[in-house]
Amino acid sequence: MSKYKLIAADLDGTLLDETYRIMPELLAAIDAARSLGTELAVATGRLYPSALPFARELKVTLPVIASNGAVVRDPVTDELISQVTLDRDLAIEALNLTENGTAQRFVNVHDAFYTDAAEKASRKYSEALKINFVRRVPLRDVITTDPIMVVIRDSESEISRLTRILAEHFGDKVYMANSKPFFIDINNPAASKGAALKDLCHRLDIAPEEVIAVGDGWNDREMFQAAGLGAAVSNAPESLRKHADYVCENPSFQGVIEVIRRFVLEA
Repeated sequence: MSKYKLIAADLDGTLLDETYRIMPELLAAIDAARSLGTELAVATGRLYPSALPFARELKVTLPVIASNGAVVRDPVTDELISQVTLDRDLAIEALNLTENGTAQRFVNVHDAFYTDAAEKASRKYSEALKINFVRRVPLRDVITTDPIMVVIRDSESEISRLTRILAEHFGDKVYMANSKPFFIDINNPAASKGAALKDLCHRLDIAPEEVIAVGDGWNDREMFQAAGLGAAVSNAPESLRKHADYVCENPSFQGVIEVIRRFVLEA
């Protein structure tokens, strides 16, 4: 039996390859880990409906941590286990601060993803998420209740500029993370993958020292801190790798396989 009972892993840039596929060699490594008593949990910035097909392909039966920890749902029954929404006034402020620029803006309300971006501009993102966007102008009109998350998408340089503006404006009123250099995710400050992972461990009666967290984005930092071992795949930005206990030699799913082999199969 392995000393690690759980591996919590991100999807994009971690479990998935660059074309958003799950590779057979990864499935084989996960099966080998399961045979030693180490289960897999998915922790992603994706919406739950977008994450669910991947969780099922990975044969995950543990609750899925979605929307940066704002939503946790059972992939077997679809039961909502927990949800932390963003104050609607703060969501509207985020839209106001990013209006009239080049940014594509998205709002997650319940299981729907709304945008005011043109279909052509956001098609690749829609295909990557494997969900259809509902287009609404003005976008703030969909925020009739507290949303789950607001996502801003633009060039890396513009996202860097907008991140500084939003961080200065909101302070600790929201949780913000650049899940990728061209994204800003905005959630309730009580939401993070780390907080959701701690709650999952409590439900499963697993100690933090028995958990490995694997990721590649800034929304994985809190998850590294919540786990006994935080592992960054090699495609993670250098600034994030400094927060990891272990930095993989390999990128994305190959890095996950490396972690499984080193800390579970060969330990």
